[in-house]
Amino acid sequence: MGEQIQGDEPAAAKKGLSGALLLGALGVVFGDIGTSPLYAFSTACKYLDAGQMTESVLGITSMFFWALILVVSVKYLGFVMRADNHGEGGVFALLAQLRPYIASKSGTPIILIIIIFGAALLLGDGVITPAISVLSAVEGLEFFEPRLERFIVPLSMLVLAGLFAVQRFGTGKIGVLFGPVMLVWFLTLAALGAWQLYQHGFFVLSAINPMHAVTFLFTHAHTAILVIGAVVLCVTGAEALFADMGHFGRLPIKLAWYGVALPALLLNYFGQAALVLAAGVPPENTFYALVPDGWPTLMLTILATLATIVASQALISGSFALVRQAIQLRLLPPLKIVHTSVEHESQIFIPLVNLSLGVMCVFTVMMFRSAENLASAYGLADTGAMMVTSIAYFQVRRKRLKKGIVGSVVLLVLFLTIDFAFFGANLIKLLSGGYYPLAIAGVVFLLMVTYRTGRRLIHAYHAERREPLSAFLENLKPEEYNRLPGTAVFLTGNNLIMPIALANHLRVYNSLRERNIVLTMAPESIPRVDGEMITETVPLPHGFVRVTASYGYEDNPDLDEILAEAESRLFAGAVPRPVIYFVSRERLTPTRNALMSQFKQRMFAFMLRNSRPIYEYFRWQPDDFIETIQTVRFDDEKEK
Repeated sequence: MGEQIQGDEPAAAKKGLSGALLLGALGVVFGDIGTSPLYAFSTACKYLDAGQMTESVLGITSMFFWALILVVSVKYLGFVMRADNHGEGGVFALLAQLRPYIASKSGTPIILIIIIFGAALLLGDGVITPAISVLSAVEGLEFFEPRLERFIVPLSMLVLAGLFAVQRFGTGKIGVLFGPVMLVWFLTLAALGAWQLYQHGFFVLSAINPMHAVTFLFTHAHTAILVIGAVVLCVTGAEALFADMGHFGRLPIKLAWYGVALPALLLNYFGQAALVLAAGVPPENTFYALVPDGWPTLMLTILATLATIVASQALISGSFALVRQAIQLRLLPPLKIVHTSVEHESQIFIPLVNLSLGVMCVFTVMMFRSAENLASAYGLADTGAMMVTSIAYFQVRRKRLKKGIVGSVVLLVLFLTIDFAFFGANLIKLLSGGYYPLAIAGVVFLLMVTYRTGRRLIHAYHAERREPLSAFLENLKPEEYNRLPGTAVFLTGNNLIMPIALANHLRVYNSLRERNIVLTMAPESIPRVDGEMITETVPLPHGFVRVTASYGYEDNPDLDEILAEAESRLFAGAVPRPVIYFVSRERLTPTRNALMSQFKQRMFAFMLRNSRPIYEYFRWQPDDFIETIQTVRFDDEKEK
């Protein structure tokens, strides 16, 4: 088997390579990593050795160069992006591939815990990235006019508030600006860096030699870990290359990286290094020092602000996609999802996520007040997510791709050595701000694990208390019930067991419809199910039919179409009207001596109360539907 998992190419890839696709990839995928020059090199320059300025600059620049090459070009583009799930990327795409291998009847497998925490770290990073990107861009006003310094924080908050306020309108209209803005941005980065090299000489290009980085690390051991913590800022956002490949395909991302993004970033970092060497002392902000004071600084500030808005927009959209995948994988409760485009299924808006991210981003700016302060909190979540991706990729490579153990272990060691160096360097930031994204990730992680555990316990609760559907039909006496016209569809998570809604319907109404369909919508570990979704249609006694349909974690299945397909298979006729859907929802009553702590029970009960029912994720137009609520308890039978 080849390196890549066999499956359908993403829709973007099927359209073929085009300039628009390259521009789109440039805007969405590289927004975060593309705005790193605003603060990364300046942060690293704080640890230059004034007594060995040339060696220090060359050493730090060499680390920037090799970080981009090893992390982005080798790890992600060279290997991780080949482990896609039918064209889709991201940490949940890796999880979806591993689900058949990590099934557990009790508890939560360790690899699942690791991947869930990695996803939580990415959402924590979703709070930090927009804040530091916008702050670092707007801070250019201070270099244009020092008296404008007091407006930096309010203006940054205003930009972020406006950005989140327009999310409900969708990214379709403003999305066409992503690529062109970032193209101009990258060309500007390249031009500024090239001009500095022309002005001050090309000596700094010798930093390509990795021995400069090695020598610096050994001769400056006391500050090496601090420098590494700053260097990692140049590769934050690398996860986006993998996460967004489903929208563009691997080839456009690779071409955009090697053709535009990588050359521009390297030229700019080398240009900043040349400027520092020529000055002898690092400026307060090496990026804005690339242009003369005055109007050029203002124009660069405006362009940088636009670029950071693009970078933030891409990360916000990615957070929406990540939460949606978590919902479809039963790791988060159903939330309201608004589709903002009739043409592109991936363009969505999740109001609760948008509000939460917006409030947290504005609060983050108020809390840290400068990009320099925020840099202390930045990087820990992103490097943690990189470690998780390395571990998950190793598992996919071994279990799904069936690759050899030696090569897989060598890659794992290489990737984790780099990842752990970055993560370890950022751990020293824990008390100075690194705790912030970890706290956010911790809350998200707790929500995911609690919800998954709660759903598993609910499934066990029903399995213990409900009789098999076959046994119910064997004992059913139709003459005891009124037979009404039409079709009843009982939506249930397990159509082998008698649905709660059916039991309640018989108890309350004492009637059956002329046709009764017990329908289960089974989520699959793939993004989309092509072709017919129905996997099983089984006729049963007394006018009952058992139907199973599958859907991917990015599908939005039409229940009416599935129902019509089932009817055509079994009866070659139209669905008898009226069509009434019967659904059920659970409510948890926390108890003592339960299989889950009372704290987690209350948390899970809160999520159940405030979540949308899962059936609202399906498209349907029933004549009517009836919802029943059932109270459940997680009592530990062993302690009774």
